[in-house]
Amino acid sequence: MVALALLMAPAVDARVDALVGQLQSPNPGLRGQAAMELGEMGGAARDAVKPLAALLLADDDLNVRYWAASALGAIGPEAAEGVPALVAALRTTFPGRGLKGPQRYYADGRAVAAKALGLIGPAARSAAPALRDALRDTDSSVRDAAATALKQIEAGSPAHPAGGSGPKRGRS
Repeated sequence: MVALALLMAPAVDARVDALVGQLQSPNPGLRGQAAMELGEMGGAARDAVKPLAALLLADDDLNVRYWAASALGAIGPEAAEGVPALVAALRTTFPGRGLKGPQRYYADGRAVAAKALGLIGPAARSAAPALRDALRDTDSSVRDAAATALKQIEAGSPAHPAGGSGPKRGRS
C-alpha cells in the first residue's frame, strides 16, 4: 500500500500544480472548479495553500472565494498559513468592495470561512477573536459555523469528514 502511494505521488503533485495554474484563469468558473478540486484532494493539496489564500483575498467573484475557503478547510491543519485569509473572509460583509455575487453569497462565504477555521483546528487559534465576533453575525449559518469552529479549535481536534475527503459539491 505504501509503495502504491509513493508511485502515485508524482501524479498527485502534477495534478496539484495543474490546478494551481488554473487558479489564475481569467474565467471565474475555471478558478472555482480548480479550488473545488483542490479541496477534494484534501491534505494532498497542501502545496496549494498559498495560492488558495491569495485567491481568497483577491478574487472578486464570491463563488470562487467560497471554494477557496472550502478548499483550505479540506486541507486541514496543514492549511494554517491560510488562517489570516480565512479571518479576512470571515469579516467580509455586504456590500463588499466590488465583489461579484448575490447578497446571500456574503453570508455563505463567512460561514464556510468559519467552518474552514474549525477544520484547521488548533493551528487556527489566532482566529478565535474573529470567530467570537462572528457569534454575533446577522446570519444564523455564520453564527453556527463560528460556534462549531471555536469548539473544534479549543478541543484540539479538527473534525474532518470520514476518509479525509474534501467538501461536498453543494454549490456551483
